[in-house]
Amino acid sequence: MSILSIIQDVSSVLNVVVLAVGYYFLVKLYREWVGQRKAERAAGGRPQVVVTANYDHPPKVSVSVRNFTKAPAKDITFDFSAAIESPSGTVLSELTYFKKGLPFLEPEGEVRSYWGTMPSLVPGLKEKGLEEGIKVTTRYKDLAGESYESQWTLNPLLFEDAPLEISSGMNDLVEAVEEVSDDFAGQDGREWTAGEGLGNVPT
Repeated sequence: MSILSIIQDVSSVLNVVVLAVGYYFLVKLYREWVGQRKAERAAGGRPQVVVTANYDHPPKVSVSVRNFTKAPAKDITFDFSAAIESPSGTVLSELTYFKKGLPFLEPEGEVRSYWGTMPSLVPGLKEKGLEEGIKVTTRYKDLAGESYESQWTLNPLLFEDAPLEISSGMNDLVEAVEEVSDDFAGQDGREWTAGEGLGNVPT
C-alpha cells in the first residue's frame, strides 16, 4: 500500500508539473500574440505590395505596383529575373523607382507604367525565351519595421489568344462627354470642353 501511495503521490505531482508547464507556455504564446497584435496596430497592419501586368484597357498592357491593403508600406525594393523591356526599347525595370526602390507606398496606392500592346509584346517575349514570364521579387516593411517578401510573375503570353474585352470606365465616360461636346459645338458654333462642369453647358 505504501508503494501504491507513493506512485499516486508522484503521479499527482507530475500532473501538477505538466499542467503548470502547459499553462506557462499558453500564457507565453498569448502574450506573444498580444504583442504582435499591438505591433500590427502600431504599424497600421500588414501591407501587401503586388507587382502585376495590368490588362484594364486591352490591348494595352501596363506594369502595376500596388499596395492592396489599408496598411502603408515602406522601403520597397524589386528584383527581376529578366529585364522588362517595351517594344519601343524602354527598359521598365531600369526606371528609377524600380531600380532604387520606393521609400513609401500609401494604403491602396498604385504606381503604373505603360509596357506596350499585346500584339507588340508577344514576339519580343518569345524571342527572349520568356514563355514562363518574368518573376519579380518584392521586399518591403511595415511602419514597425517588420520585413516581408513575396514573388510575382508577369506573363502576357498567358493571354496571347484570349478574347480580352475592353472594360467600361472613366475613359469611356470622357469619350462620351467629348462626343456630346462636339454635338453642342456643331449646333450653335460655341465651344464646350469635357473639363467644364454641367453648369457651364451653353443654354
